Amino acid sequence: ISSRHMFRKDYIMRMIEDYIKAMAKIIMMREMKSYSDARVELDGLSKLVTGFGIDHLRSLGATGIRYVFSQNKESEAEKIFCSAKILKEEGLILKSQGKTEDSLKSLEISKELFKMASEMDIPEKTEAIKEFEELSK
Repeated sequence: ISSRHMFRKDYIMRMIEDYIKAMAKIIMMREMKSYSDARVELDGLSKLVTGFGIDHLRSLGATGIRYVFSQNKESEAEKIFCSAKILKEEGLILKSQGKTEDSLKSLEISKELFKMASEMDIPEKTEAIKEFEELSK
């Protein structure tokens, strides 16, 4: 394995760690009912990880998201998985705010993305399958 490849792997691992910490913070905000703060943080995280704000991500839809990320095979699966997590969290925030219709749209895209991720070869494969099944109930 080349050092460039190792560096890339470290970088992705570090990105995932930061991402997990940020998500935990956002979930805590949602549970404390700081919905607008949670959404601001989530939008920032979305831009950082995917390059798109949440509204843009949502308007792309699952197929659009997959198409955009398929341009870079190295990070495609991870970005699809992260997008799924972000949209799921947004759906849960909207649901807590009583915005049922918007919530369903985000959760639906999230579910499709988890399905895609669950068919890819990533460490989060099992989690993606679990998330998809949860959202399918």
